[in-house]
Amino acid sequence: MNLNVLPRVDDKYLIDMHVHIGPEFIRRRYNAATLAEEARREGFGVVMKNHFQPTTGMVSMVRRNDDAIPLVGSVALNLGCGGLDKHGIRSALSGWKTDLAASAPDSERFVVWMPTVCAESHLKKFNRRDIDLNWGVDPEFTEFLDFGEGLEIADETGAAKPGLLRALRAVADRDLVLASGHLSSGETVRLVREAYEAGVRRMILTHPLWPGIQLGLDELIDLHKTYGTYSELCFTNLAMHGIDDLTIDDYMEVIRAIGPEGIILSSDCGQTFTPPVAECLRTFIGMLVTAGVSENDIVQMTVMNSNKLLYGDFGD
Repeated sequence: MNLNVLPRVDDKYLIDMHVHIGPEFIRRRYNAATLAEEARREGFGVVMKNHFQPTTGMVSMVRRNDDAIPLVGSVALNLGCGGLDKHGIRSALSGWKTDLAASAPDSERFVVWMPTVCAESHLKKFNRRDIDLNWGVDPEFTEFLDFGEGLEIADETGAAKPGLLRALRAVADRDLVLASGHLSSGETVRLVREAYEAGVRRMILTHPLWPGIQLGLDELIDLHKTYGTYSELCFTNLAMHGIDDLTIDDYMEVIRAIGPEGIILSSDCGQTFTPPVAECLRTFIGMLVTAGVSENDIVQMTVMNSNKLLYGDFGD
């Protein structure tokens, strides 16, 4: 496998489903325009993410009619985007149009993340602060959220919160891609069930081995078999920048258990302290090839699964 060239199947490119862009409180390597420039040059598609505001408007303004690679926006349902409800999705839809004179949003799908930095499970891990100082942020721009202020999908009685159900209906109505964010393992399992019941059929389990989530292998297998979820394995969660400590062997266990048809490989990069996205992707793929993953399986996890999620290509 030529590791200098990113995988591609005919006119379908690798799509990195998880790259961070600024401006936001966290220091970032890219804005929408600079990431789009690299993606065009290096030959990869990308979903652009921001914890504090929808990226759909940013991405809409850099997409071109002659783009061969997909440039995709997203919204994370944190407090700054309206919290756990449909309002952030509506905001993202409003910005998802390349023709400013058009009355309707563009028809392509984008990604909706469940709460990340405002999720209760995230706050528990980071001592009630929304942004960890290791991520690259000045302490004055972090927010302390007291017990009860973090976002959870169920109320004190155990019932699903009405805002969650409104959000899931909005995702289902537009057939968008749902990512589980930084919810706890138990919340993530429940989210998938609630989402499926609401009609959502495109779901990603956001870095499920991450210490703030820690879904078990049996849970990942069951969620894929029962609901068609994809487990996301991220380059940045490996022991490569001194924050997270997952290993390629941890990832190989998931790939073998679920099969490549149920895995999404992404970088989760865009930090100032990680390499450019294309370099991260090539390094990540090289690590997996060295560990024994075949070229066909790499293509499945980087090109085919992401294109199927966003566009229905290779079967829906």
